[in-house]
Amino acid sequence: MTPERFASVQAYNDAYPGCQIPTEPVVRHSLRGYHAAMRGVADDVAGTETTLTIDFLPGGAPAPEQRDRIGNVVASRWGDGPVLVLAEQVSLRTAWKAITDRWPTRLSEVQAALADTPADVPPRPPLLR
Repeated sequence: MTPERFASVQAYNDAYPGCQIPTEPVVRHSLRGYHAAMRGVADDVAGTETTLTIDFLPGGAPAPEQRDRIGNVVASRWGDGPVLVLAEQVSLRTAWKAITDRWPTRLSEVQAALADTPADVPPRPPLLR
């Protein structure tokens, strides 16, 4: 499956206002993401072999002590465009676990890991007022 592609971070953020990539570098680089031990994930899907980072939006992949969130999994050139949407409205914890259990180094392997995850989305917690 070819992921949806946005030419820039701004184009992605406009399309997904609830799952934005932070535009401030300090905030962006503080997100918990996957980057294959700082080497990056090779883009073998588009054939560019560019190195990419995998981000879990909004807010990065949840740490073990944090509550799970529903969001998008995207690949980008270290927070710059283009942005490839790999999964939408998924459990970010489940997506993180699926990817880190396999430790992929190629984008097609990341896609395979996400494709093998359960499609059901955990219920959202009730809003507190």
